[in-house]
This record gives sequence, structure tokens and C-alpha cells, in this order.
Amino acid sequence: MKTIKPILFFLLFFFTISCVNQKQKDQEEIKQTVKNYFNAVKANDLEKCKLLIEDSENYLGVIQGEFNFLHKNYDEINPNDVLLRNILVKDTLITFTNEKEKYVQYIIKNDKNPNNLKKPLIITFMFYKPVGYDKIFNRVILENHIGWDK
Repeated sequence: MKTIKPILFFLLFFFTISCVNQKQKDQEEIKQTVKNYFNAVKANDLEKCKLLIEDSENYLGVIQGEFNFLHKNYDEINPNDVLLRNILVKDTLITFTNEKEKYVQYIIKNDKNPNNLKKPLIITFMFYKPVGYDKIFNRVILENHIGWDK
């Protein structure tokens, strides 16, 4: 009985450590994917962006439109690459399927609009483990971008 307790303690400890390590690895992979996306936008590399998005060949128009908007407004949206340093991975739950996803979201106000009459630009990257955290799961990542840059 005395030998069983240390073994159980060791197994519990090992399980806890491995879960924490997996969560950290998942978050690092998501952060790297977001960095790769923004770096591709900055470098005007649409092909690299398409490789980072799941099922991109079926959504080329949307992906290209959002890519062009982000590239055109990159210096205003991401001055000094501040978004690359502030990546916060959050958990969410899809209500109708009860499946967990992870996401990174940015809310960016337009400084050109002093009255703040326009809604802020929202950039959301969704990630789904079965697809892999090296792929962005949602094909539409921008909200409120039409007219935001005016």
C-alpha cells in the first residue's frame, strides 16, 4: 500500500504536467499562426495567407478581399507590429454542437474618425483542434471593415 501512493502521486503529477504542457504548445502554435498571417499580410504574400486558412480554395474572393484591405491599412491597423506582441488566446464554445474552439480577437478603433461614429474594426481568428492549430478555421476574419478606412 505504501508503494501504491507514491506511484499514484507520480502518475497524477505527470498527467497534470503533460496537460499544462499541451495547453502551452497549443497556444504557442496558435500565436505562431497569427504571427505568420500578419507577416504574410505585411509582406503582401497572398499565397502564404491562403495556406494558413482552412479550405481556402473555396473562399478565394473573401480571403483576397480581406487580405487586400489588411495590406492596404496595415500601418494603421498594426503600427510597429503591436498586434504581434499582444496575442491573447481565448476559449469559446459552439452552442449548437458543444464543441470547444480557440480564438484570437482584436478590436481596433479608427483614429481618423474623431467622433467614433463608425464601429471598430474587429479581427477574429478561430482555431479548431481537429483541423489543427496551424490553420485558421474561419474564412471570414474581418467585421465592420467596409468603410472603416474612410
